[in-house]
Amino acid sequence: MSKVNDKLKDIVRNWLNIQPSPGDSITIQETNTFEGSCFRNLLWYRGDASELHQYYTQTDDMMGNARFWAAQNTNGIDFRKIHTGLPAMIIDILADIIVDSFNKIAITDNEQAQKDWEKIVEDNDFKEILKQSIIDVFVEHDGAFKISYDTDISKYPIIEFYPGSKVKFEYTRGRITAIIFKNYYYKKDCTYVLKERYDKKGITYKLYKNDNECKLLELEETKDLKEITDNTFMMAIPMMFNKSKKFKGRGQSIIEKKIDAFDSFDEIWSQWIEALRDNKTQTYIPEDLLPQDNDGNTLKPNAFDTRYVKVGSGLQEDKGNQITRENSNFDYEGMLQSYITALDLCLQGLISPSTLGIDVKKLDNADAQREKEKATQYTRGKVLDVLEKVIPKVVCTCLMAYDKAQNKTAGKYTVTVDFKEYANPSFEAIVETISKARPNQNIMSVEKAVDTIYGDSLSKKEKEEEVKRLKEEQGIIEKEEPSLI
Repeated sequence: MSKVNDKLKDIVRNWLNIQPSPGDSITIQETNTFEGSCFRNLLWYRGDASELHQYYTQTDDMMGNARFWAAQNTNGIDFRKIHTGLPAMIIDILADIIVDSFNKIAITDNEQAQKDWEKIVEDNDFKEILKQSIIDVFVEHDGAFKISYDTDISKYPIIEFYPGSKVKFEYTRGRITAIIFKNYYYKKDCTYVLKERYDKKGITYKLYKNDNECKLLELEETKDLKEITDNTFMMAIPMMFNKSKKFKGRGQSIIEKKIDAFDSFDEIWSQWIEALRDNKTQTYIPEDLLPQDNDGNTLKPNAFDTRYVKVGSGLQEDKGNQITRENSNFDYEGMLQSYITALDLCLQGLISPSTLGIDVKKLDNADAQREKEKATQYTRGKVLDVLEKVIPKVVCTCLMAYDKAQNKTAGKYTVTVDFKEYANPSFEAIVETISKARPNQNIMSVEKAVDTIYGDSLSKKEKEEEVKRLKEEQGIIEKEEPSLI
């Protein structure tokens, strides 16, 4: 039966002259390598308009270079390109929100390890390193913590974070089994690259001079490095918040998918400023009446302070040389709507406008403000999920490296990380809500109320006196417990 059906299909195909599909053959060329993507994202974070202009005018996006930052002036007409700094603002504020909520690190059932870790934190300024690591991963896709030991600098383990452009991951069956850190040393006639390979067995080094491997002794900074081959744990911890679909095995930057939106936002703001210049009140002056300098030369206006336009001199008897002024119409509402729309596209899925201090919708309702904060909470929650796994590994690795440096067996540690809540209702709102739920009921002790109201403005003794006075007013009298003897 199947042979009959196939024969019927062939007959119908031949009758309709249908040709079978030759198969899909599509060639797509990537415009950037992973390192190139990191470099481009870093330029957006740096926020220098000149650097962005130089980059986009020297690269080919295979789309005709129609982006705003790739545009160049024609016919001698200059226009100003303005960068709003929005990418850096988003990343810095998100990093601040996450780090500010960082509360404490606790090591379970090990007081000595807790003391050692507190000394390591103080020696490394761990909170600042953590903040910078979050920024680096936001910008350069991913990165890794590197734990090293240098007694010339400190007696404690040294914590460093390398961004994605200086890190390479080695995978085995989908797991990261080794991390290679790249260190660059620029000399007069060449460039040295030190590659430090960290795995569970230890640390090995390779030095390259202009892409050719050489000995560690050739460089002053690397001649004293000692390899470690007897480790039982890896002294490096990778960190990425999202996995990239473009670069296999690497992370994804929050800037990468927003670059076109940021480019459009800069274009709209630059056009707004240009329109303000173009729509100033214009003064039309006959050529004979143009302003001149002390030498009698006609003053030439520039793009910023253009206040007049030259017109021909009048030769008619009934029309003398007259100076006239005209006001232009500026479409403020249209510009504002374009600005708000572009801003929304930049912030969607990352952060709420209210977190940045922007209230484009003029919503002053408390519930509406909390709803807008959900975008920030989602981004923050995704980052915290990663940090709650990465930070304990960093702590354990530091303590194990410290044990090894003291010629001890590397211990086993259980670490917990605590983060404070974000955008919780205020203390006043909580008290009001509970008071409504329990009318005419005490919801707070006298001691707690006094401590909350006065804080550090009163001494401990003054607070105790205030508590005693309030209790006496309420008819509460405290007496010493009588002795049984």
